[in-house]
Amino acid sequence: MSASTIPQETTSFIDYEKSNNLDSTDAFEGPEKLLEIWFYPETKPVDSPAGENKTLRDIAYEDWVSILKLVNCEILSFKKTSQLDAYLLSESSFFVYDYKVVLKTCGTTTTLFCLQGLFNLLFRKLEHWKDDLYNPTNNKYTPYKVFYSRRCFIFPSKQKSIHQKWSDEVKYLDQFFANGRNYLVGRNPSEAGHWNLYITDTNKILENKMVNNNPQTQIDREDETMEMLMTGLDQTQMKYFHKDISSSTSTDDGHEMGNEMTRCSKIDKIYTLDNNSTIISDSFAFTPCGYSSNNIIDESNYFTLHVTPEKGWSYASFESNIPESRLTNNETNRNVMQRVLDIFRPQEFCLTLFQNTRDPTTQISKTSLAQSIREGVPGYVKMDHILYDLDDYQLLYVRLHRITNN
Repeated sequence: MSASTIPQETTSFIDYEKSNNLDSTDAFEGPEKLLEIWFYPETKPVDSPAGENKTLRDIAYEDWVSILKLVNCEILSFKKTSQLDAYLLSESSFFVYDYKVVLKTCGTTTTLFCLQGLFNLLFRKLEHWKDDLYNPTNNKYTPYKVFYSRRCFIFPSKQKSIHQKWSDEVKYLDQFFANGRNYLVGRNPSEAGHWNLYITDTNKILENKMVNNNPQTQIDREDETMEMLMTGLDQTQMKYFHKDISSSTSTDDGHEMGNEMTRCSKIDKIYTLDNNSTIISDSFAFTPCGYSSNNIIDESNYFTLHVTPEKGWSYASFESNIPESRLTNNETNRNVMQRVLDIFRPQEFCLTLFQNTRDPTTQISKTSLAQSIREGVPGYVKMDHILYDLDDYQLLYVRLHRITNN
């Protein structure tokens, strides 16, 4: 089966040609650009003509390939469940739900250059969305919510076009969205430890319209994303993420050895799942080193990791949208954070936790992560500890540095 003839109902696919021809020998920019767009606020079908209930997941594979070409990355493989399509890319990951997308790309990708093509594709394939998501008066797009974030780059001068400067990225985003705000989170940019965030106001008009059209509409109040961005990785641990092609006889050693890296590094043990939970994993080992994986839990949530192990620019990221309230076996995000740290043992890392606060009982300060930060993370000292109230979300940002014994 070729990439150009993938049936829509296919749930798992590997592009062997692309997987076997990747090379990551040169110095590589690990920190990712993370774009998340919620076109609608919940997962029930919106009103559409003639009962048509198509969603983003009805868009064909080749259409997503064309969008990702604008970003300068390719699809290596994908896994699909009843609620989520997870694409493993040559540069990180792409997740597609019915009404939102999450695009995470590293290297010198041009993530924001997909925006115009993405909206053009949506309005061509899902024509009835245009009335809700486009304002002809100001020629701006009006999705329910947009997030764009990234850590400061290791090699900023190697980035392409607008991605060299945060201010240029913000100007570009403002061409598409009318109600965006941007933040530089953490210490002065000259200290190379800050984090950048662009976020739009929640489209309450769209939300109210959906509720008025259907009083039974339930807006999802549970949205949570945890991200850990790590540098200065312990090189004794990085042995797991170098590819030994001499030990492989497979025609797809990238995925085969990626699965082996997952087991040997204990990435498959980051979450402790009960017997009723399911996990679908898609992992890849790059040549000569490097690692990416997408992992889907119970068909609906994901966690993803990307590793650049080279000593001079080592970097790893962990991202999860699994709400702590859905964890079982007395699991907490605090446990998850510690297991990630045990795998990579970074010299420095920043942690972000986004949490929807539409439910008045939800407070980020009461989470296990916030408690852990207050009590102190063993072996680390806090450099930054910041809490933001952002419309109907709260953001916890923490930057920590390993304590060294002189």
